[in-house]
Amino acid sequence: MTTPPRRPSPLRITALLLAAAAVASTGASCPRLIRGYQVGTMPLPRTLPPQPTLEQVMATVHDNTQRVRSLMVPQAVLSVPGVPRLSAQVACEPPRRFRLRAQTSVTGGELDLGSNDDLFWLWIRRHEPPVMLYCRHDAFERSAARALVPLKAEWMPELLGLVTFRPEDRHEGPVPLADGRLEIRTRIPAPDGERLKSTIVDGTTGLVVEQHLYTAAGARLASVRTSRHRVDPQSGAALPHLVEVQWPTSQLEFQLELTSISTNLPVADPGQLWQMPAYAGFQPVDLSDPSVVLTPAGGR
Repeated sequence: MTTPPRRPSPLRITALLLAAAAVASTGASCPRLIRGYQVGTMPLPRTLPPQPTLEQVMATVHDNTQRVRSLMVPQAVLSVPGVPRLSAQVACEPPRRFRLRAQTSVTGGELDLGSNDDLFWLWIRRHEPPVMLYCRHDAFERSAARALVPLKAEWMPELLGLVTFRPEDRHEGPVPLADGRLEIRTRIPAPDGERLKSTIVDGTTGLVVEQHLYTAAGARLASVRTSRHRVDPQSGAALPHLVEVQWPTSQLEFQLELTSISTNLPVADPGQLWQMPAYAGFQPVDLSDPSVVLTPAGGR
């Protein structure tokens, strides 16, 4: 793949407003709040002692995550406030391989969000200008894009509840919450200052139910809630069937309902699944290129 030539004047890319870009032609209203945690549809066993240590909580989370080497969801539903629901497919191979595609029966593909070992990409059919945004993982941390598009590759599997506490980060807790849940607070090194992450787990099952990412100043970058966990018979992992995501800086919010989950099965065509696609009429734009200017949705 060839990086587009440097432009003499900045190419202004509006941070992606998925609610407007997916299928609607009019502006979206202000994002609604993510709904609260929903109790799973089936009882899950206790895995944590009454007053667990930090090490016990992290070990329980890791045990669940490490059971899943790959995850495929051929049937999912993507919902965005104010627009019709889209059919979707999800694939994941931690730590960096991820693919979310959504479409309608009338218009075809509407969204393609993916990551492979080298880079991530984001394509929305109705985004203006028509572009395929991408960025190499090793360049993303130094790019201005990370302030508006918190898409670090290792975090994509965590959208599905496959959370890992990395040894290079600083972890504190668990802090008991009023509703019986526990919070792990993490400080993540970053070139422009630390990122702060709050991971909230169920105090009985140890399942991750909320994740929130903040700047060092406390501005919220992203939130994920996972619920309706069920034990997957193939891997033995408890996996969420409802995922709710907010990226406030990009004014992006969506909900994924996952059905027919398959785990630890070989991919039929991995070369195609994990390769950044090319869409006719959409120019590839490297988010690490300093000539690209990202502005918040609705900005000028």
